[in-house]
Amino acid sequence: MKKEKKQKHYAWTIVTACIMVYFTTSVTQVSLGNFVTPVVTDFGITVQKMMLVSSIQCAVMAVLYPVAGKILSTKKLQVVVSVALIAMLAGMFLMGFYPSITGFYISAVMMGAGSAFTQFLAMPLIINMWFKKKTGTALGICVSCGTAFGIFFNLLSAQLIEQLGWRMAYRILPIIPLIVAIPYIAAHLKSPEDVGCEPYGMGENEKGEEADPDKSNWGVTRAEAFRMPMLYLAWACCLCYSVGSSVPSFTATFATMELGRSVAFGSVAVTCYSVGSVICGYLLGKVNDRFGVRAGMLWGLCFMALSMFGMIFSIKNSTFLLPSCFFMGFGGLNMYSVQAPLVARTVMGDRHYSEIWSILMIGNSMIAALLISPLGGIFDKTGSFTIVFLIGIVTFAAALVVGSIALKMSENYRKKQNL
Repeated sequence: MKKEKKQKHYAWTIVTACIMVYFTTSVTQVSLGNFVTPVVTDFGITVQKMMLVSSIQCAVMAVLYPVAGKILSTKKLQVVVSVALIAMLAGMFLMGFYPSITGFYISAVMMGAGSAFTQFLAMPLIINMWFKKKTGTALGICVSCGTAFGIFFNLLSAQLIEQLGWRMAYRILPIIPLIVAIPYIAAHLKSPEDVGCEPYGMGENEKGEEADPDKSNWGVTRAEAFRMPMLYLAWACCLCYSVGSSVPSFTATFATMELGRSVAFGSVAVTCYSVGSVICGYLLGKVNDRFGVRAGMLWGLCFMALSMFGMIFSIKNSTFLLPSCFFMGFGGLNMYSVQAPLVARTVMGDRHYSEIWSILMIGNSMIAALLISPLGGIFDKTGSFTIVFLIGIVTFAAALVVGSIALKMSENYRKKQNL
């Protein structure tokens, strides 16, 4: 008799569904990027006013995160996430019709509301819901694929802007994921309860051996967490990554406005950054799973410092730009989308992770909302992004320090509680 073939765990179907979510959100993430220079030029506004779109989006996300965390944990995932993604795509589509920057702020509200139920909050929660081991790897795969899609849409947006104009580009891009990704998400994105199975690795340790379920699924409650200093240190680490990982969003603007290169060249610079991010997302997840989150934080600082100094040197010698953008991908947005949730999960445990992370994300998004526009204002006042690049290094260094202290406090807590 032939040995029955082991069935693939549904958790990996969830990974595919999450990748489709990132496919969709990668479209909306290019709603600024290559569009900044042509929109700023046509409307005759400052970079700071354009970047206010991102600030409003982050602020709306922050306000809605507690609601989103509760709804994602109790309602049908495929319905909630699909509706949220459609709202984001609609907001971007409308950007192609507004006569002034004021309309963009309306779309920012729509996109922020949709974003609260997707990506930065939803993806870590859904992956944590389905994976009790290989969490970092699963999240890293999703982020890497999302970044790869970002490369495609970044290049496509640049071509559409140059060939058809920025307005038509805004109208075309959102249609693609609406057709390709939303149907799959609506059909397959489910909770373990909906499918009727346990999460991947439940009751096992990282080597696949049976583990004590009380210790492998530990975690403090939300009420307990907010009375513990280690929570606030972990939160400070996440806030630093929120600020520092915003710096790469100025890559295209830096190339076109400070270096005076074309929109097409700016898109190449962003592509180099995205290629680095694709490689990093998977590797960063593996580093965390194998060597721990301290190693992941150190990884981020090393590559951020290397790339930021390279960007500064490229002001006088542009040959440094593209290699610097590539290495920036190893320490850029992945540190916010992969590393930050892993730090919080490791410090506070995963039993009540969704409740705690939804609160932390309020501050994570709010600080981005408050600081992204002023970061753009630094260029308006100084004519250079040098200070912005230095801020990227400082914030990642601070994240390593406070994050390491939080992890040590968590280790001591678990020893005292025999967890």
